[in-house]
Amino acid sequence: MALSPELQPVAASVDRDGWAKVYVQKDPADPKSKLLFTVTVGLQEKFGLPELVLFGLDPELADGMIHNVAARLVKEKLWAGQPLRLDGVIEGEEVELRSVHSEHLGEVGAINIMIRRETGRPPLAGMVQVFWSGDDGHFPWDAESTDDFRDQPRLDISWKKEGA
Repeated sequence: MALSPELQPVAASVDRDGWAKVYVQKDPADPKSKLLFTVTVGLQEKFGLPELVLFGLDPELADGMIHNVAARLVKEKLWAGQPLRLDGVIEGEEVELRSVHSEHLGEVGAINIMIRRETGRPPLAGMVQVFWSGDDGHFPWDAESTDDFRDQPRLDISWKKEGA
């Protein structure tokens, strides 16, 4: 199976620059459709980091946040597989990084998995979700949070019902 025409430019960017960002939209045929999430491809090989996924921000904000988080992780060698809070990533706001639960990798990691399989790169080792605080200044897991976080699904936890 060869890469689809949509993924060929992503693979070319990874070949050229070492990594790339992919904006996943609700309707890929409509450039103005809602951005669902942004994912990186290639951070794993280029910097030894997990790939990043970020939900709910417009492309400009997502681009800046992904670049700033990746730069901090590379420069400061901060990622150790545990939740990590970073301040000042975008306009003085905090973000928190959390590993994506394995049950979600097939969906948010699909682009990575396909590109890796079709270009002979190593398998996807893992992903990290970049969370930003809600309108109330809290993260989804904070007891004080009043935000419903509709644009930020929690992929750091299993969604399966216990005993199911």
